[in-house]
Amino acid sequence: MTTENVRSSALALLSFALVVCSSAAIAAPPPAPTVPQLLAKYVAAVDEAGAKPLDRYVASGTLAGDSLTGTFTSWHDGNCNRDDQVLGPRSESVIGCGTGLYLRDSNGNVRELRGILYRRGLTDHFIESGDFAKEPERSTYRGTAKIDGRNTYMLDVTAKGGQTETIYLDAETGLPDRMAFDDDDGRTTVDLSDWRSVNGHRFPFHSVVSNGDRAFDLVGVTTSIVPEAAVPAGTFVPPPSRSIDMPRPTTIAVTLRDGHLYVPVTIHGATYNFLIDTGSANVVIDERVAKAAGLKEEGVLQANGAARTGGLHVERLDDLQIGTGHLRDIIVASLDLGSATAGAFHIDGILGFPLFAAATVRLDYAKSQMTFGPPGSIAGEGAKLDLDLDRSIQETSATLNRDVQGQFVLDTGDGAEMLLYKPFVDRHAGIVPITDTSRSSYGVGGATSSYRTTLDWLQIGGISVYHVGVDVMLSTSGAFADRFDAGNIGYGVLKNFILTFDDRSGTLYLERGAAFDDGRSKGG
Repeated sequence: MTTENVRSSALALLSFALVVCSSAAIAAPPPAPTVPQLLAKYVAAVDEAGAKPLDRYVASGTLAGDSLTGTFTSWHDGNCNRDDQVLGPRSESVIGCGTGLYLRDSNGNVRELRGILYRRGLTDHFIESGDFAKEPERSTYRGTAKIDGRNTYMLDVTAKGGQTETIYLDAETGLPDRMAFDDDDGRTTVDLSDWRSVNGHRFPFHSVVSNGDRAFDLVGVTTSIVPEAAVPAGTFVPPPSRSIDMPRPTTIAVTLRDGHLYVPVTIHGATYNFLIDTGSANVVIDERVAKAAGLKEEGVLQANGAARTGGLHVERLDDLQIGTGHLRDIIVASLDLGSATAGAFHIDGILGFPLFAAATVRLDYAKSQMTFGPPGSIAGEGAKLDLDLDRSIQETSATLNRDVQGQFVLDTGDGAEMLLYKPFVDRHAGIVPITDTSRSSYGVGGATSSYRTTLDWLQIGGISVYHVGVDVMLSTSGAFADRFDAGNIGYGVLKNFILTFDDRSGTLYLERGAAFDDGRSKGG
């Protein structure tokens, strides 16, 4: 042992001895702050003493993420807010005034939010406006956490009717270092920094939105906040929604193959077969089709299917023709669909939400037909169900085994009867028998493991179906691990019905098809 090592060892022993000898004298940790104390510190941090209320202002800045760049502009006037974002070819507006909240997407489709995004928007506004600090009963203390070495206090905040979000208040400054909320299969965080004072009110001039995969973070940098800025007339009025370009409804034949419906589409004079998929938020084009059409790929985005996967791009498409209908000047996504599905699907593309948002669509499985036309041009028949379209997919509620409610994706792109997601099954132990029948289910992102079982009873739109075959998905990430939905209702159930999707009114009409079978015979 060298002299240096002896000294090091002696210092270590001395330090240990000091800790041991003084242990009895260590003071108890300070008591946790109360919610009112934390909220008072927050108010003092964000609003300087004597500052006049800032009811109207306009903020703008830059965005960067997914290998794309863009801008944002936010207008605030009393209880009215509008946030516009442009990122590469994509654009989006969220408009709220009073209790209404509307979303305009990249394809000019406008819808009123009613589901998870609406509930999240309520809490976002509750926090951003500072009103949460006036209602301490709506905050719950959740302990401490470190963010980049800084101590923070965690508060769960829930607006009336809203989704719970967690705010991390810096222990030293009282300013929010982070916001976090449940989102799809995990938690999304919004890190806030570079706080600056504008007319006596502090704003974060830097934000980073992340789902945990840092390669796909979205960075926002505020470049301007203008107090008392003039707000143009009509800023908070939702714009009209775009519609499919066609004079009247038409009926075309679709092909049913392996539990999937395919429809012919035309792009730049060439005809392709696209999967009709109400579980897809986008029109997705295989990379070889995009190349043949001469589309310009932009960005490197993340797709959330059976698992999260990269390799997604966005493009502008001037015209997608389906029968006599045209979806013009739309934003589409491209992906190597063969590789992304581990070879399970070699298809030309996926026809998802942009069609259903721009048209009324009726699917008749028994007749292998799709009838579609401008919104409102096709009368719905049968049971009327409310659709939740917040996340650009078709979701509705259903009842399982008489007394369990769940939110389900009505998924024409799913060839199975029904999927149940692990988070839902974990919350409802015994909803279906556990079996050792292992399976693999495929989607964008590849395969995920599952087991095969049976659900005794399913009711949707007041119509009962018995002894439904179920795949219980065991994945802990990706679309099959969603925290809000119970699962997917797929071909094996949907084939019994004629489905009329009227997204413009947020409604699905469900009627028994010619081959309706309630499944009673499967019970033995």
